[in-house]
Amino acid sequence: MPEYAKQITILYVEDEDDVREGYARALKRISKELYTANNGIVGLECFKKYQPDIVVSDIKMPEMNGLDMIRAIKEIEPDVKVIFTTAHSESAYLLEAIELQVEGYLLKPVQKKSLTALIKKLAKNIIIEKEYEEQREILQYIIDSESSISVVANIEHVSFASKSFLKYFGVESVEEFNEKFHSIINIFSNEEDSINRKNIQAFLEKDGSLYDFIHSLNETQRITTIVNSKYEKKSFLVNISKINETQFLMNFTDVTEIEKQREAITKRANHDMLTGLYNRNRFEEIFAYELSQVKRYGYPLSLAIADIDHFKLFNDRYGHLVGDEILKLVANTLISCTRSADTIARWGGEEFVMLLPQTALNDAQLLLEKCRKKIEELHTQEYGKITLSFGVTAYKKGDTLKSMLQRADEALYSAKEKGRNQVVSKK
Repeated sequence: MPEYAKQITILYVEDEDDVREGYARALKRISKELYTANNGIVGLECFKKYQPDIVVSDIKMPEMNGLDMIRAIKEIEPDVKVIFTTAHSESAYLLEAIELQVEGYLLKPVQKKSLTALIKKLAKNIIIEKEYEEQREILQYIIDSESSISVVANIEHVSFASKSFLKYFGVESVEEFNEKFHSIINIFSNEEDSINRKNIQAFLEKDGSLYDFIHSLNETQRITTIVNSKYEKKSFLVNISKINETQFLMNFTDVTEIEKQREAITKRANHDMLTGLYNRNRFEEIFAYELSQVKRYGYPLSLAIADIDHFKLFNDRYGHLVGDEILKLVANTLISCTRSADTIARWGGEEFVMLLPQTALNDAQLLLEKCRKKIEELHTQEYGKITLSFGVTAYKKGDTLKSMLQRADEALYSAKEKGRNQVVSKK
């Protein structure tokens, strides 16, 4: 796994010298560069000079407190990541910190482990965002270049096309293109893109124009899939300009490789790289959406935690490579025995968390029992018997992700206590 924290810079602001020196040593070890300051004024000047990725600051300090310093910093860089460390637990401080949209609020004495873990999590998001922004800049460069394929057309026929356009569709001339495709609409596929044949036709049926349709979309939505003469699918960014009332100029910029890179970056941000399952961040986002549906429509919602029994023994006996294979095997089996609407994420180590929308507790138990049996059938000659213990709970009014996880975890503990390889629920 990349050491994301080693690629970021940190500003640490703390007025107590011994505290600052102690934590500075720990922060220096995990970051690319660490800058320190002993009050808000010095901290603000330091931020202006070095523009660090993350600011870790005490709140109550002489000359300028941490809250005022962060307000000033946010005016310079609104997206900077901020962690407050403070000995004060008054709600007024917490509310002001929330208003400033900071990423962390840690009470002193701060556990160095908790602080470094939060910084590593933030660092990962920062680096992935930077990579994504770099891809956007590359995309912008391509848009501004003259390498795109172009066509002048109206709905019925093409009147002019660049050589690269004709070559892409395997024709020698505009006349041959018009004879083959009959309409510019037919170059678009029926992939799940915003610009596809079905969406264009629906828009035209409402007396809209192709220009209005494409022009109304944002940049991300204007990326579409087009199949070439060799039946290869490629991604293009579509730009359109009006020439007159009937004709328009369309530019197609090949962004296939950038789209692949963007998809890879998105996958890294949302998935566990070993099992391919969602990671915690993505699971939390999906849970928030499902919770909003529950509150709006009153649907049932169940949540389960699954844990591989005696997983440590597999690692000790066969090594971590075998352990990794078992994790992947279990992940794939859980996918195969759940529904497309269900969400499975790797929660850490040998634990998985499962979100079952529109599923009452009794139905969730039946589904998990089916999964348990499928896992039990994974008995292999090489590794022996593989089993899973499940703890499951259902949403009740006022629940949060934390409260549901806590009940599911208690149910899982009970399943382990009762002998493992079983499903236990807790209301």
